[in-house]
Amino acid sequence: MKKTSDIGNKSQAERLKDILKSFGINSQEELDGALAGALEAMTIGIMTDTITVPANSA
Repeated sequence: MKKTSDIGNKSQAERLKDILKSFGINSQEELDGALAGALEAMTIGIMTDTITVPANSA
């Protein structure tokens, strides 16, 4: 008999696979590429973000 948590984990894994397939990700290599691209985009966004600091009126 399977544990309830094992059944829940399997259904979560199946849902994740379905979500990834809907994004066109069908293999580990495609997932690795997508994650690397997302991380690079976030890094570039952080590095190019402008920071505005209010001037002190002292």
